[in-house]
Amino acid sequence: MSWLSAVPLVLLAATWVTLPGLLVGVAAGLRGIAAWGAAPLLSVGLIAGSAVAGSLLGVPWSGAVPVAAALLFALMVVGTRRLVLGRPLVPGPAQLRDRAGRAWATLRGGGPDHRWTGLAATGGMLIAWVLGFRAAIRGMDRPDALSQTFDASFHYNAVARILSTADASSLTVGGLVNSPGFYPSAWHGVVSLVVPVTPGPAEIVVASNVVALVTTLLVWPLSVLLLVRTLVGRSAGAALAAPVLSLGFIAFPWTLVTYGALWPNLLGVALVPAALAAVALATRPGIGPDPVSPARPGPFPPGRVARWFPVVAAVLALGLAHPNALFGAVVVAVPPVLWGLVGGVRRGLRAGRAQAVRAIAVVPVVVAVAGAVAWFMFGSPVLDGIRGYYWEPQVSVGAAIGDALLHSPDGNTPAWSIAVLTVAGAVWALRRARTSWLVPAHLLVCALYVVGASTWSSIWTGVWYNDAPRIAALVPVTAAPLAALGLVALCSLARRLACIARDALTRAAPAVEGWPRPRAAVLVAVGVSAVVVTSGGLYQRSHIDQLAGIYQTPEEVLVGPEQAQFLRSAGELIPADAVVAQNPWAGTAMLWPLTDRQVLFPHLTGVWSPEQQLIAERLNDAATDPAVCAAVAETGVGYVITAPPTFWQPDPLAENWPGLDDLDEAEGFELLAEEGDNALWQITACDAGRVIGS
Repeated sequence: MSWLSAVPLVLLAATWVTLPGLLVGVAAGLRGIAAWGAAPLLSVGLIAGSAVAGSLLGVPWSGAVPVAAALLFALMVVGTRRLVLGRPLVPGPAQLRDRAGRAWATLRGGGPDHRWTGLAATGGMLIAWVLGFRAAIRGMDRPDALSQTFDASFHYNAVARILSTADASSLTVGGLVNSPGFYPSAWHGVVSLVVPVTPGPAEIVVASNVVALVTTLLVWPLSVLLLVRTLVGRSAGAALAAPVLSLGFIAFPWTLVTYGALWPNLLGVALVPAALAAVALATRPGIGPDPVSPARPGPFPPGRVARWFPVVAAVLALGLAHPNALFGAVVVAVPPVLWGLVGGVRRGLRAGRAQAVRAIAVVPVVVAVAGAVAWFMFGSPVLDGIRGYYWEPQVSVGAAIGDALLHSPDGNTPAWSIAVLTVAGAVWALRRARTSWLVPAHLLVCALYVVGASTWSSIWTGVWYNDAPRIAALVPVTAAPLAALGLVALCSLARRLACIARDALTRAAPAVEGWPRPRAAVLVAVGVSAVVVTSGGLYQRSHIDQLAGIYQTPEEVLVGPEQAQFLRSAGELIPADAVVAQNPWAGTAMLWPLTDRQVLFPHLTGVWSPEQQLIAERLNDAATDPAVCAAVAETGVGYVITAPPTFWQPDPLAENWPGLDDLDEAEGFELLAEEGDNALWQITACDAGRVIGS
């Protein structure tokens, strides 16, 4: 399959992660960049939330479910806003004419973002798309390339299970490996909406790669753009720089495309900047005029309901995308909450006794909530299983600090341009009350990374499985907006110096007076171009190598090309309703996403049932052991695919399937197909009427 033929799928995935949320965001009063930037956050919340609700209500999962949810929520939001604002639910003709006139006037003036800011944001997104898409197609090579990673079979088969059961709920997806309770399935829900229109035999694989691409090149840059828009207002330079620079970090998004593969984490972390923007808005003293041009209306609706609505949506979306992302958002949200709390108390003390009492009364509530959240993250026994993971330290403390500063985790090439811009942005942000909290937030995530990368485990990093790459992915959440602010600050400094030089030249040579003054946005465009050129397309070589190391030249191969072709051929010989026993460490779990034929062991590890364990250990005794045939009947297994384990060899877990060995010497198995070390068998030992032990 070519990337050109995958373009319609990319557009479809982009539609799913933007339009449902855009509808609800516009209904909530968001406009311009704010509406587009919040759209993925709201869309993911709608998709994952409606999957849970639909499952509880017995509604089969399909695209109609999130569409209906988006329409319903949009109507609810409009109704709630009108009731809160004291307006009639159905406006009259005069109100409609007045609203249309105000809307036309707003559009003529460029909307809340001004037309130059909107054009700059669009240009920045297009540049990010071009650079990112080039890296992706060179790294992945093909849209149907398999991810050769530990968790890939789980994520592929989770989507296959959703399509088979018409249930995408986060309360049921864990049933794939018999794991009861919650498993975040927002990622799998989005992929399942793209699969039905995907051509070819590897629909799930292609759809997964497409959604990974859209998350990387659309969701993440839009999220960073929203945060920067929230922090600095209608700055055309910041709107241009933010989406472009967001793709310059190896730790995120590129590492999470391949590491694991942690695709749910990828989607969750991509939404964290938007969630941080929601928190920053909620903790402000008020939402009204644009911070740069107070005379113009801002893109955010006024009122407490509108202020807290995005925060609630962010908690839902991040929790259903991946709790790791939600925990990361909690950490980076601490500074803006503290800044808002301190500012609120100070304003209350200046406003009078009643306001002071009200402001001070909020303090114990915030402290109690923060304490409860901190206890849940760092002390609750509910998360003991997550906090119990141990990883060998990657580097020393000093080296980890250097990696955090230079954005070069895991031995990657230092990103000097990004590092310099991040520091410049931190200096600029500290000098302004609205953005100063971003610096301690960045230091917090950097400190977490240093702890995670230099220790075996820690109470502070436990909720991220003590896994350094997961924590490193949070660093760009704060570094990306800082880098954008740094570039704008440096260009503003260059503009001031240029104006000083021009004035000096004017005094010496009056003819210079007619020369135009350099525009800030033009200088930022030049700066963005300089950074892209001098950094090799924002360190594209590192990003390409990161992808190619999993998709093209993996050190550990889960499924090779010959085996993948055999699985496709075997799928044509197996009935559509059959269940196939196999050793997942041999890559055979990929039968389900490649051919839509269900496998008994869909992941390399799982909570296997007694019947599954019996088949794994003694299936080759089916002709002589009635208990094996009872397990075969209970699970519906009718076929077996055998192949030597190839992944992470030697791994002791790969030896837990001895019952699938030596079927050529066992009675009751008919060979249907064979190619090299791969073989497909039909189980005949448990056929009706067969005499056990004969």
